Amino acid sequence: MIIPNLTMNSVYEIVVRGGTRSAIDNRLIIRGEGSAPQKVRGIRDCNRAPPLLPHSTIWFSSGVIAGVICACLAVMLMITSFVLWKPCLRPIFRKCFHTAYYFLDYPPRNVPTLQEWENSEQDGERTAVAIQKFVQHVASLHADGDIGFSKEYEFIQSESGKFTAENSQYVENKAKNRYLNILAYDHTRVQLLSCGGGPPKKGHDYVNANYIDGWQRTRAYIGTQGPLPPTFDGFWRMVWEQRVSIVVMITNLVERGRKKCDMYWPKKGSETYGYIQVTLLREDVMATYTIRTLQIRHMKVKKRKNGVNMGERIIWQYHYTGWPDHGVPEHPLPVLSFIRKSSNANPPDAGPIVVHCSAGVGRTGTYIVIDAMLKQAKCKNEVNVFGFLKHIRTQRNFLVQTEEQYVFIHHALQEAIESGETNIEANNLLEYVQDMLNPNNTNTDAWNNLEAQYKLVTSWKPKEFNLVSAIKPCNLHKNRNQDVISIETARVHLTPKPGIDGSDYINATWIAGKQSINRIPHVTFEPESKPDRPFPGFHRNREFIISQHPMENTIMEFWQMMWDYNAQTVVMLTECDEEYPEFWPTEGKDLESETFRVRSCGIKETASGMILREVAVRSLQDDYELSAKIVQGPRSQPGFWPHNTNPRPLVTLIHDLHRDYQNGPIVVMDRFGGVEAAIFILLTTLNKQMEFEKSADIYMYAKLLYMKRPGVFRTKEDYALLYQCLETTLSSKTHDEPDLYSMANGHVSTITDPTDVPTSSMQHMQMDYSPKPTMIREYATVEVNSMSDYSIPIRVDHSMEPCSSRSSESCMFSHAGNEHEKNIVMTHRNVSYHNHPGSVSVIVDANGYVTNGSMRMRPEGMESTCKMLPQ
Repeated sequence: MIIPNLTMNSVYEIVVRGGTRSAIDNRLIIRGEGSAPQKVRGIRDCNRAPPLLPHSTIWFSSGVIAGVICACLAVMLMITSFVLWKPCLRPIFRKCFHTAYYFLDYPPRNVPTLQEWENSEQDGERTAVAIQKFVQHVASLHADGDIGFSKEYEFIQSESGKFTAENSQYVENKAKNRYLNILAYDHTRVQLLSCGGGPPKKGHDYVNANYIDGWQRTRAYIGTQGPLPPTFDGFWRMVWEQRVSIVVMITNLVERGRKKCDMYWPKKGSETYGYIQVTLLREDVMATYTIRTLQIRHMKVKKRKNGVNMGERIIWQYHYTGWPDHGVPEHPLPVLSFIRKSSNANPPDAGPIVVHCSAGVGRTGTYIVIDAMLKQAKCKNEVNVFGFLKHIRTQRNFLVQTEEQYVFIHHALQEAIESGETNIEANNLLEYVQDMLNPNNTNTDAWNNLEAQYKLVTSWKPKEFNLVSAIKPCNLHKNRNQDVISIETARVHLTPKPGIDGSDYINATWIAGKQSINRIPHVTFEPESKPDRPFPGFHRNREFIISQHPMENTIMEFWQMMWDYNAQTVVMLTECDEEYPEFWPTEGKDLESETFRVRSCGIKETASGMILREVAVRSLQDDYELSAKIVQGPRSQPGFWPHNTNPRPLVTLIHDLHRDYQNGPIVVMDRFGGVEAAIFILLTTLNKQMEFEKSADIYMYAKLLYMKRPGVFRTKEDYALLYQCLETTLSSKTHDEPDLYSMANGHVSTITDPTDVPTSSMQHMQMDYSPKPTMIREYATVEVNSMSDYSIPIRVDHSMEPCSSRSSESCMFSHAGNEHEKNIVMTHRNVSYHNHPGSVSVIVDANGYVTNGSMRMRPEGMESTCKMLPQ
């Protein structure tokens, strides 16, 4: 409404009243009540001016206002100076101003999200593939020379897009990049928080790392490069700020002579990186990966909440060491097992999984894609490798760096889909084995059906180039069975003889076991958290050699293999006859080559039929000597180990014999290097896995062994024998049977009178090959006339000077005229036993255990003890 003819700059009081025109009488207007009066100054565009406020009669001069402001500033300055000057108030001041960094470092929790890549399309079709059709999908990509893989990977590379990475190229940040072309995208990079409150200084918030999405979870991973020394503190700050619990490392420190990553954790004890102190608590080394338990502590955080130190956390580093220097792993099964274990170890309330290799793109991307696709397959019964990789490449550049890695991802997922979850918890293992052996089993998947699993284990067929040495004409006569030979990449190489073709060949294969050794550096554990005892073995892939029984023309090649690889234990699962000759030296008849001589040192036989032969291999060029044992398994009727017998005693015996000297591999032989030797290796490996991981993966280890030595399982019955042996072993554990041999007549014999022990019958054989001063444990054969059919291991310990296996006297000790000669006195407790006529051989176990040839007791719990009295 516009009111004309008003005077400018004059104040008017306005009242607004509404009216309604009558519908009956158009000239009648019914007026309403007036509004509250408002004053308006008459100015241009007065409708936009605010109403006039009531005029206040109180006015302050500008001088008064200025004085009040100055007084307030002065008071604030005095308070600040007092706080800084007073020492007792400094912690409070720091706490107030530093809390933002130390306790506001929790990023928002990841929540399940549906992402666009799940329904991505190419050429009008969804790129997701149902798991029922995935095997055919992979086959189609392999057609015509892998043309399908090439097209998909090239398209992903072309569609990755270009994103800015300005922070990576700042002068102060260039030295923090391991590679010039591997940069962190700005929109997904991990920004470190300020250490002192306020905005961070330029470059102080930078680390070459990016957030990467997972299956229905944003920021499920952090992909980063292998840390450099200048970035150690930034890496550990990132781990602290992002609440990381799992760090996955997929590179060795040095590969092909080049440094791939720097050691950013302490080798032992503690190291401090910036404000973060890192302590190595435990290190568990397996054949293909290592698990390190690390404690990180923020040096500036001392707050406790509900009795928990908020400044300390536990980090687990999963370090995969089996990735080859070039290309991709030979088979995806070990990688799949590693991914599942490391991913499942991440607590639900933890932050992202940090994944790094060297550059943080190739193997890192491979790990992330496989892990995310395994989760998608489990939840939706489909996988979308193409769509997911295309998506995460917008978050970090060059993820899955080569087409070879892209193909490997598909092979890994195909293996996972075909085989299912084959890692069985120890508590369920016996039931699982019995179900697999049940003839009424109607399951069809490889996880639950023995025949389907056997076909999958033996599905790989070697080509000629895989067997190039084994099928050479000059080597054919060295193979007992042409169907059971070693592939080229796993065969044992002998020292070649100049000018002799095939001189480096022997029909023997390297087999990886479940090696593990726990190294716990200088840390005190509470009783409930004390780790299990270490397994025997070193961190190496070559734990076993599987070989055929030597032929007449290959006996010296067999001893050459023992000599070349420092092997000290032979497990013999054959019986000698005309076809399978004795391959060891006899008394007074040594075996000799151009470089070494093999001589016999003694023989022992246990009550259960196991034979232990001691031999020494001595160099002809120097005084080096290698001591070794040949353990011949027990004979059963009909057949040989493990047919119709409990396989557990032999496995346990070899485990104990090999405990004290672990320099070389265990050589396991049967007639052809086939099923019996394979079962021994698998039982040993699975036994270690159950003890360490409380689970067993029968399928994985059986398939990996078969791929190194095709032909070990030639029939379904061969593979079923493995499950039958496992059932027997697990059942014997369940019923707490003796873990070494069966008890003779159910009683442990004991020596009742020390005078019954003729000293003339005492023999000693060296069992400890350690050059350091220690207690020498020997085999002592004692004839006892009052008993028969019993064997009691008596521990005979006596101090010796440091003894080396290089010594020519290391094979046999003679106590006659020796300064270490001792009198042996047997003491005993009242033990119930039956008396039998005849004599008994008392054998000292290599590890000091008491046994009757079947049951083993530790020295501290044995009923009979042996003391060494000074002369």
